[in-house]
Amino acid sequence: MNISQLSYSKYCILVYNNREYFINYRPIKNCIEILLSNPEILQHFIFKYENKKHQGEKSYAEQNSGNWWKYAEASIPSSTYILSLILYSDATTTDTLGKSSLYPIYISLGNIPTWRRNKEDAKQLLGYFPILFAKNEKEKTSPKFKKLVCETFHKSLKFLLDPLFENENGINYKINNRIIWFFLKISTIIGDWPEVCTYSLTYKSASSNFLCYFCLVQKNDLINIMQDQIILHNHENMMEHFNNNTGHLVSLKLIENYF
Repeated sequence: MNISQLSYSKYCILVYNNREYFINYRPIKNCIEILLSNPEILQHFIFKYENKKHQGEKSYAEQNSGNWWKYAEASIPSSTYILSLILYSDATTTDTLGKSSLYPIYISLGNIPTWRRNKEDAKQLLGYFPILFAKNEKEKTSPKFKKLVCETFHKSLKFLLDPLFENENGINYKINNRIIWFFLKISTIIGDWPEVCTYSLTYKSASSNFLCYFCLVQKNDLINIMQDQIILHNHENMMEHFNNNTGHLVSLKLIENYF
């Protein structure tokens, strides 16, 4: 695919080994506007939390039936709404020889029901991350290069997503000729295990002591642990290890995480 033929802007995110690396992108606000201007999507668009029940018990279906939506909605003015952001990225080989790759990132909205969100027009291609090239295999496997790859990924995320969060008081979007005030939440990141490890900055090695990017359970205990013994990854305990330089104890890379 020839990116230069697409209607994308590009921004130099890094210069390494005398080579410029660009992120090719479309403004994220524009991508969301396109989704919110689709009349077929708006027919089924979800605005408010719904307390779903099945046979008298709490049930979970779409994102707006989750407790996180309930609590997020309760924390904002009653005249405003939650806009749930879903990110998906995956490095993709684009030729049969495996020598050419692209690294796309897509955006969709959790306000769109799952059955509708699976259709092609319910997502937008936000851009392409730069793929760094090493001079040789030794450099490619070096800790310095691996760290630079992670730093560049999160720097690119910051460049793409920051425009949405410039104003902590939310953002206005026009829907059906009506201005609606939204507060944005990144609710879901979709990817395979290595990809999500890049987002969470946890070790990718299968020999790591902590394999799960969701919890702090050692690999030998993953098949033999009670639910009430599980300690989840959260901002507080990860920041504690980051600030104390003890990330290696929980398979955490000591690199600044955008999230």
